[in-house]
Amino acid sequence: MERRKFVKGAVATAAAALVMGKVEKTFAKKNEETKKINRLTNKKNPSMLEKKHVPLIKAPSKVKKGEWFDVEVKVGFMVEHPSTPEHFINEIKLILDGHETIELDNERGGNTSPNGYFRIRLNKTCRLEAISECNIHGVWMGEPVTVEVI
Repeated sequence: MERRKFVKGAVATAAAALVMGKVEKTFAKKNEETKKINRLTNKKNPSMLEKKHVPLIKAPSKVKKGEWFDVEVKVGFMVEHPSTPEHFINEIKLILDGHETIELDNERGGNTSPNGYFRIRLNKTCRLEAISECNIHGVWMGEPVTVEVI
């Protein structure tokens, strides 16, 4: 009898996981097809969704030409993204002068920080942008930051 309960429970759990996986893949595919990028709509009164999903770039305003420096992309510019096994940041990209340069992938989520840390170097003044993708709430882009090379 106990074995039957266990098997039924295991089958139900597997079915639920399969359905959730299909839902997440469908959302991701829809988001890919529409190529919609969410942005901060009102800086003075951001929604809670924006507070938790818009990425913020932390980088020095000036760097020496060719020297390595650190860049942090914090997902959730006002409130850190919750990052649970069900709701997580699965991708963070750093864009330099319009070119995708560095990407962090996190397909499982929940156990990792919703932030990305990069070590880069520049030979000229550059505009940095960050894109993050939430497995539930889609793709988000933050405000650009310019790093001056001296």
